[in-house]
Order: sequence, then structure tokens, then C-alpha cells
Amino acid sequence: MSITTIQSGIKHHTQDSLTNYALFMGGTNVTHDVLQNYDPLKTGYGRLFMVRKPVFLIDQTYGIPSQFNKFKHIIEYGNTSVQGINDVSVNFNQIQGGYVGKSFEIPSVASDDTNSFTVNCYEFSGSPIREVIHTWINGTTDLLTGLSHYNGNVNLPKLQANQTAEFIYVSTDNTGRNIEYACLFANCFPRGIKNDQFNYTAGEHNLVEYNIEFTCTKYESLHINKVAKQLIDRYRLLANSLNFNSGITESELKYGNSYGRTYDVETGKMKEVDSNNGISDRPLSYNNVAVASS
Repeated sequence: MSITTIQSGIKHHTQDSLTNYALFMGGTNVTHDVLQNYDPLKTGYGRLFMVRKPVFLIDQTYGIPSQFNKFKHIIEYGNTSVQGINDVSVNFNQIQGGYVGKSFEIPSVASDDTNSFTVNCYEFSGSPIREVIHTWINGTTDLLTGLSHYNGNVNLPKLQANQTAEFIYVSTDNTGRNIEYACLFANCFPRGIKNDQFNYTAGEHNLVEYNIEFTCTKYESLHINKVAKQLIDRYRLLANSLNFNSGITESELKYGNSYGRTYDVETGKMKEVDSNNGISDRPLSYNNVAVASS
């Protein structure tokens, strides 16, 4: 019976014959059977899902649900990087004794040093990212008064639960479907509002990259693995370029009100047609070749 680990439910190493080979000792062996065991971890296939929204921002009367849904879509599908996941560190207690004071260490506690993460996106004209971040922060702690007002919503309690978001972050292998790593970012709140993009220098007209930094507490578990798997299955991406749809419709292919235009073998000119009937690449018989009258 296998023991449950952090990789349970997601991709884990299954090549038990790995120990049959010397790997890099004595040179590299890249024959077929050995290559079956050489499957290096490749990163760079991250997905971010906002699974819980700040309650006060999606209220139909006092919130900005439409703007927030666009903001959510941008950071989920338009992000260019997600940074901030840190390592787990172990603290140690030291025991010292003997005439020479020799010491050794024993582990005390392990801690995850992740307390924030940053999502990088391109800002759009009209500042949809800054608009939401400003509303989020100003409604929670007003920029002038410091008071929490939720944009006038007196019926919603001013609680941390009503003003924070939660995210699931997933890193897959190069198929986009098999999960290598998953975590939950909870208690997420933006750390600030970016305004320095509006500074001016003559001759500079730059695109704006908006680095959205959120406070967070990170969790990893089997349940989070399972939720991440469901998210990847439910929100699939295009993998095969042959399945790309251009979005061009039948009406856009027409020539005015007609089906199209084709070469008229009788006049040598283009003419409008109502269907593709009669359009053929087969050559005319000599008797059917007509000489147009002037």
C-alpha cells in the first residue's frame, strides 16, 4: 500500500527502473530505455484561478461586478508571470555539550516563507486593472478618511472575509493537463495602487505592465490538488493549433449581396455569382470557346 504524499492525485514519478541506471556517473547514456527514465521537470506552464472574489466588490448595488469580472479575466488569462512562491525553511534548536562545546542541531519548526505573490499583466487603455484595485482598496480603507465603507453598503459587515480573495495556482507539465504543483493563496488583498505609469518623459510612449502584489497565506494539500485538477479539466486551453478557429463567418466571405466573384471564361472578366454551381477548372471544349463581339 502506497503512502499518501503531496504528489498524490497529481503527477508523480512512476519510473521504478530509474535505479537500474548510473545516470550521470561515468558518462551519459541516452539510449531508448534510459531515456524513459530521464524526464526532467520543466516549468513555465502556470495557471491562476480566482476561486473566491471579494464579497463587497461583486454586490450588484454597491459593487462593480462587471468591472471586477473583466479584472478577474485579465489576471487569469492575460497574466505574463506569477511570482512569489518561496521555499519552506526549517528552524533548528542547538544542543551543546562536552569539554570542547561541540554542538548539534535538531529540527524545531518548518515554516513556509510565502506571504505575498505578484501577478504581472499588461494594463489596458481605460485602466481596468487600476480601477478595480483602487475601488478595492478605497472601499476597505478610504484613501482620505481611513474608514471602511464598502462604497456605501451599510448592510454588509466590514470583515476581512468580505474584502479578500482566494486563488488556486497550478503548474502543469508541457501537456497543460498533468499537474506538477498546486497551492491555494488565501486572505489575498492588494498591497497598493500603481500610479507611476502616468509620469511623463518627452519622447517616451511605453506600454504599461501592472505588477499586482497580493498579501496571502499559502496552503498545499490533497484537497487543493483535487480542486486544481477539476479547474484544469473545466477550463481547458487550445492545445492543437489545427483546431484554431479564425472566427470568420459566412457573411464576411460574400461579395456585396452576391455569393462571390469568379472568372468568366466567356468574357475573360470577373463576374458576380450567386453560388458555386458551374464554377469549374475543367477546360472548355474547342467548340464551346466563344469569341466576344466588340
